[in-house]
Amino acid sequence: MARPLPGDRVDEGLMTTIATIDPLPLAVDDGPVLSEHTGEPVRTLWVWVIIGLSWLSAGLVAIAFAAWWWQCTKVAADPENFWSSARLIDWTRPNPVSAGAIALVIAVAAMTCLMVAAAGVVAYNTWAGAGRWVRVAALIAVAVQGLSFLLTWWFSAAMIPLALAAVLLWLPPSRGYFDTWRRYRLPLEQADSSAEPVRYGRQSLYVSSAPLMLDQAGLGQDPSLAPPPPPPAFD
Repeated sequence: MARPLPGDRVDEGLMTTIATIDPLPLAVDDGPVLSEHTGEPVRTLWVWVIIGLSWLSAGLVAIAFAAWWWQCTKVAADPENFWSSARLIDWTRPNPVSAGAIALVIAVAAMTCLMVAAAGVVAYNTWAGAGRWVRVAALIAVAVQGLSFLLTWWFSAAMIPLALAAVLLWLPPSRGYFDTWRRYRLPLEQADSSAEPVRYGRQSLYVSSAPLMLDQAGLGQDPSLAPPPPPPAFD
């Protein structure tokens, strides 16, 4: 068929519309799987193991501190009981009734609080699904547990379950659990299903502000868009 030239009449029956395809189906997010009891994402056995290991570490630190304190109370019978209670105290061997000994006791108590708090932070934020930083916090907590080498092997034993928990936090099952919590806190926005059909050609947004074009665009006669009146004529 020859291409029509400008000015030629074209049979409207021969004109065809632009071929289109059906719209793609909307991506619908059903959301995370929630627990019927809590309304929060389901905490699997994997997560409870991590939480349990973290609290086990905190419990071992508390038990080690109680054993250390019990040994320190025997200082009246033999000062060696106080000096051998922790490596840090054994290295310095202060007078059991001196200010230095009191400072070391306070230091041991402070390190114990730090180690318990570090393990507790990992346990709670794992339970709460704070996946953005809890994995890094677990590594920091293990480093804090390194203070146990200044004390006794009972304190050092608490590092083992916490190190296991830190390893589990970096494995794929933990990543899926934290992704579920992220979707729970920040749900994906659903696509707008009321999209209007695509209009080809010149759009009303870019037409001239002439009154005729405004009427065609459905904007009506806006007095503010009317041309200014002509200047008065002088005889």
